[in-house]
Amino acid sequence: MMQHPINQCDREPIQYPGKIQPHGALLVVNRHNLLVEQVSPTIHQYLNISAAEVLGKPIHELLSPYQYHPDFEQGAYQLIQTAKGETYLVSHYTADYLLLEFEPFLGYTYNEEAIMSKMLHYLNQSDSVSVSFKEAVKNVKEITGFHRVMVYMFHEDGHGEVIEELADPGLEPFLGLHYPDSDIPKQARELYKKNLVRLIANVAAPDSILERIPGSENNPPIDLSDSILRSVSPVHIQYLQNMGVAASFSISILSQGELWGLIACHHYQPKQLDYRQRLHAKMIGQMLSTTVRFQAEEEKQQVLGFWRDNTSNLIRQMRQSDSILTGLTHGNLDLLSINSASGAAILYEDQLTLVGHTPPPSFVRELAVFLQKASTKQVFQTNHLASVYPEAARYADSASGILCAPLSADLNDTILWFKPELEQEIKWAGNPDKAVILNEQGETRIEPRSSFAIFIQSLRGRSEKWSTAELTNAYKLREEILLLIQEKINQLRRLNEELKKAYEELDSFSYTISHDLKTPLATIYNFAELLLEEDPAIDNRLLTQKILRNASRMQQMIKEVFNYTKLGREPIKLQPIDMQSLLFQIREDMLDAYKDTKPDLQIGNTPAVYGDSTMIGQVFSNLVSNAVKYSSKKEKPTVQITGEMIDDSVVYSIVDNGIGMDPRHTDNLFHLFYRLPDAKTFEGTGLGLAIVKRIIDKHQGKLWFETERNKGTRFYIKLKKTESA
Repeated sequence: MMQHPINQCDREPIQYPGKIQPHGALLVVNRHNLLVEQVSPTIHQYLNISAAEVLGKPIHELLSPYQYHPDFEQGAYQLIQTAKGETYLVSHYTADYLLLEFEPFLGYTYNEEAIMSKMLHYLNQSDSVSVSFKEAVKNVKEITGFHRVMVYMFHEDGHGEVIEELADPGLEPFLGLHYPDSDIPKQARELYKKNLVRLIANVAAPDSILERIPGSENNPPIDLSDSILRSVSPVHIQYLQNMGVAASFSISILSQGELWGLIACHHYQPKQLDYRQRLHAKMIGQMLSTTVRFQAEEEKQQVLGFWRDNTSNLIRQMRQSDSILTGLTHGNLDLLSINSASGAAILYEDQLTLVGHTPPPSFVRELAVFLQKASTKQVFQTNHLASVYPEAARYADSASGILCAPLSADLNDTILWFKPELEQEIKWAGNPDKAVILNEQGETRIEPRSSFAIFIQSLRGRSEKWSTAELTNAYKLREEILLLIQEKINQLRRLNEELKKAYEELDSFSYTISHDLKTPLATIYNFAELLLEEDPAIDNRLLTQKILRNASRMQQMIKEVFNYTKLGREPIKLQPIDMQSLLFQIREDMLDAYKDTKPDLQIGNTPAVYGDSTMIGQVFSNLVSNAVKYSSKKEKPTVQITGEMIDDSVVYSIVDNGIGMDPRHTDNLFHLFYRLPDAKTFEGTGLGLAIVKRIIDKHQGKLWFETERNKGTRFYIKLKKTESA
């Protein structure tokens, strides 16, 4: 028995076998010179000449032109006369080769209209996908005559389950059995997406090894992915033999372009199917794929859509509430509205709030402390909490599974969702863990499972798994909470800054009152006293003029102090901005500032925007300066600036070929004084992007970026196109 390394199954080059199944024949023709470069020895059954005589011959000496045209539609077939009688000739092609496959005509004449009519009737009449599955296996069994026909569905973790079956009397039922994902490795699944039907006519038959044109022995192998006769992996052959299967046939079921499952057929003697038989079975699979997409997926999408809408509404409710905590736990929606959890807890600002069915508060706090050490700063999930935190076994009824969404770096603030223990048993077709063995040399090997006796796995202490949608909703809610927290922090920072500025203005005002206004006030006071003395020698007119002059001076000073204090409350001055003039001026300034670097500053479309020209100028000057600075060490620093109108907005992009950023360190990019580790060798304060972000926010715009380390950065700025936009 051939053995293979444990990781070889997923890397086995099954699309380059260099051989085919022996019930047909294959010609590999060079599409450029139309010479036969490879051929199977079985060709003599069809063309009545040996493989050696075929190699190197022009294809037109073997077939008529209409039979071998290199631009035939992929998978085109026709019936031709050969030495074997009526024969199917099927065409496939790659970039360089034309594959011509010969298969015998078996006299199949089933009415395809009857098949389609029957299937469509059940599909239209049934609201349940399970009824469609029953009808599909019934029709496929009628078409193929195989002993067993099953619908085999892939679960989210990759393992498969038989969810529908029709088998001959006396056969052991497979319905409800589960199979590990290793039974159908990754590259085989990819081929199932490309080739929707796959026949293995005789598991025990020796392969027909392709013969090559002399001198081409060292050429790269030819991709036979599209070949219907392509030979079968030795591992899979052994697997089928261990099951007692002599022939197999599979039909792919696709949903949204992905492999949802298979219609899997087993026969316990060799069995060949006519090419048109397989086409009709393929039609069943395609109709079932449509059913899965529009019926099975519809129900799933309804649930996912419900959770998704609830997540958006919960975020809206949170933003409209007095506090984050109140918004998430009190209202029409709460934390249990966005997934299938039975309980939730939120630790925020040292306050613990529980929702639904949860462990006691003391355990939740202990769990949070554990997660501070064990978890990451991102969303963490498990459906078997006791495996990482044994103390959780006491509360399996409420917390066998958890989903954790940290709200702070130290995890003092966090959201936890809980799922209870799901007491279930899974029936595996053989022990899934027995596929890995240790051979005599001490190497870890994988061998096709030889035992398919039912193996029951009890899943105590485990909850239902967290779906991708549940993780996505947790991510979304977490990001929105972090955004709201940051907004509140920024609001508080702005209030503090405004308060500081108000204090500074008040100090300035107090200083002006106590110093600058004291002089004219003293003058007025002194001259007024002189007037009261009524001394004849004093010119009252002159004193009155001096009093008026100093009073006017004091009035003007008070007016200027008032105007100064009002500056901080002035709104931004919005107006249409000529972006072409602004950007060309920035380019001129940058070229002057970076004479030694000589950057290539390219300006594309420059649609106008609506904003404060001084502030917008500061935004683009900052971003272009950064782009030039962080590209300056490249051999040819290049910065591209262009804008486009999208609906009621204008989106500008600023693209550089600089050092880029590590996405792991960009969470705080727009925070004050924050600098990335890779930027430490460049001059800067860490204020520029924070200022840019604040100005864009003040304009109710949007700022985002895309980056890849050592490959540059692309910043996007979205602004209003008009005043009403």
